[in-house]
Formats: sequence, C-alpha cells, structure tokens
Amino acid sequence: MILGIIIGMVLKKTFIAGAVLFVVAVFSAMVVMGIVGTTATSKPLIVSGVSQWGALARQLVGPDARVVSLITDPNADPHQHEATVADAANVADADVVLLNGAGYDTWLSQLVANRSSPVATINVAALMHVATGQNPHLFYDPQAAIRFVETLTTTLEQRSGYPHISDRSKKLLTQLNALQRSALTIRQSCTGVAVAATEDVTTYLLKDMGLKIVTPEGLRLAVGNGVDPSVSDLALALAQMDQHPAFLIDNTQTATPLTNEIVARARSAQVPVIKVTETMTGTDYVTWLNTVVHSILQTLKKEGCIK
Repeated sequence: MILGIIIGMVLKKTFIAGAVLFVVAVFSAMVVMGIVGTTATSKPLIVSGVSQWGALARQLVGPDARVVSLITDPNADPHQHEATVADAANVADADVVLLNGAGYDTWLSQLVANRSSPVATINVAALMHVATGQNPHLFYDPQAAIRFVETLTTTLEQRSGYPHISDRSKKLLTQLNALQRSALTIRQSCTGVAVAATEDVTTYLLKDMGLKIVTPEGLRLAVGNGVDPSVSDLALALAQMDQHPAFLIDNTQTATPLTNEIVARARSAQVPVIKVTETMTGTDYVTWLNTVVHSILQTLKKEGCIK
C-alpha cells in the first residue's frame, strides 16, 4: 500500500515538472514578444508559494516591500497547484523567494531554477531539517514560524530599505512565542490524550501539544496525497470513533467521500470535529493559527484534561 502511495507521488511530481517547464517556455516566449515583461517598481518584491509564509513576510516588512503569495484560495487543494504564467512572472521579478520545501512546492523551486539570474531564497523545510517525503505542513508549527521570521529578518537586515525591520521582528516573534507557549501549556495538562485526523495537515501542532494521533499513518498519508487508503486502515479509523478520541481534525481542502465518511462517523459517535484549512484564511498568520489553537483548547477543556 505504501509503495502505491509513493508511486502516485512520483507520477504526480513528474507531471508537475513537465507542466512547469511548459509554463517557463510560454513565459519566456511572451517576454521575447513583449507581451509581458518585468515590473518596474521602487519596492523590492518578495514572493511566497503559500500564503502563510507570505503573511508573515508582509507583517515583517510592512510598507517597505511588496509581498505576493501564489496560493491563496482556501477552497483549492494546494497539492494540486500547477505553475501559471503569472507565477513565473512574479518569480522572475522577485528579490526574495520563500519556499515551503519538503516537496510541497516543487513547482516553485523549478521556477526559481529557471530564472535568468540567481535570487535569494528561504526554504522553511531546510531550516527545520525536514526532507522531501516527510510531512511538509510546517506552517502549522509555531517553531517553524519562529525560525522563518528570524531567518528572513537576518536576510533583510543585510539589505538597505528596511529601517524598521528589527522592531517589527521583535513584535512578531513575541506573538509567535505566545502561540508556542499556548501549545506547551496544553502539553503540560493533556500529554498522551488520543485525537484523530483525516490527514497530516496539523500534525506538527498536535505533536507540539503532546497529543497522540491514533488515526493510521497510512490513511493520513494516502488522503494527503490524493490516493485511496487500505481497507484495513479505513476500517480502523472508523472503528476508532467509537473509542471516542478527544476530537477529529478535518482538513476541508482535502475532503473526499472517504473523509466525509469518517467525519459522519465521528459526529454519530459524538466526537467533536475541528475543521481546518490547509491554505490560510484571512491575512494575519498569528490570528489564523491562534484560532485553531483556541478551538483545540476549548475542546480539550470539555474533554476534561484542562480546567
């Protein structure tokens, strides 16, 4: 079963690689013909694949730079994103590119590789020593967000045009550290409490909290990669709802008839369902992630491990 999942991932990456090369070729031809070109502006451009790193960058730089996030639709599956001509144009103009890494935005890495000149990049997975094939959803980890802000601050402090970067960084890191403390507070009271998840989008956050994810890893991996899990993993995930885990995390962006079946079983067993999105909603990262933390905290209070 795991072999089938890996083969599916390889085929998907092969298709995406071809699509990216096609987009780059189209974009290059349009530049030559004068249909599109680089944008003249006095402000530097920071380009992020996913909206979470883009939102943090925007809060960090304020009005001193333009920040563009290429994936912003909370109703679309980011795993299915294919590079567009607009994506290629933004990457061509970028002064800094923010990569999630770990195979999550390979299309963006390829656009960077196909630039006519080098560009500064920050790869969050590399910062956190997370390799391709491991869980790429690092934007649900306050520790990764802290490391990202520290690294981007250092990168921009070495450039002119960011006079207030240090003050903004201190303020943002204070907010992120408060988020991390909230997770550690839950760990102190709820370590080992069983929870369920339709896939691995919030796994880093749940592990920071010391919670035990009981849903079979094979099912979570399969759902995240858009393939069918094994019959035995699905049967176990459904049966676990009758054992009443503290809650079920449901990523609405990867909803399928299969995950909807798990959600329905959870509701039937009166297991609370916490709905989350993979792409950030709103424009403020701290507010977005704090909403998820608060939902988990309130649910655990009902569970009884937090007074």
